[in-house]
Amino acid sequence: MTATAQGASPAIITCSHLVVTSKHVPTMTKFMETFFEVKPHYANRQFADFVLPSGFRIAFFAAIGKTVEYFSADGERHFTSIGVTTKNIDQLYEKSQAKEFLDLGVRVSGPPKEHPWGEKSFLMMDPDGNRWEITESPSESGMLVNKDFEP
Repeated sequence: MTATAQGASPAIITCSHLVVTSKHVPTMTKFMETFFEVKPHYANRQFADFVLPSGFRIAFFAAIGKTVEYFSADGERHFTSIGVTTKNIDQLYEKSQAKEFLDLGVRVSGPPKEHPWGEKSFLMMDPDGNRWEITESPSESGMLVNKDFEP
């Protein structure tokens, strides 16, 4: 019998933050501020921390010193994505097409797409090459809503 089954709390109680290595933290700070319109809670040339309205934190850091043994901003970033929810997906898509963001290296998959589970989304790559899934949820909470499913 596990500790959880005996009534104890699981070892992980929430996903509170995401920390991503960055090739250039000031560029990612500018991207977050101008594209998502979120100000950093803390920022310098080596680290920037953004607290979303939900309390979830996204941070970007430059790997220096001992951290270079464990982290690198080099290499492929195609195996994971950062999923965020907005209430204005069409406006964010239009914003992604602005010269300011294209010049930073932002790329998108195309216009927002409607999904059978009620969500609308598009995919984007940021200046560091991180993949983002930008979604608009069918619910006020940002969570998916159970839909009838027919295979």
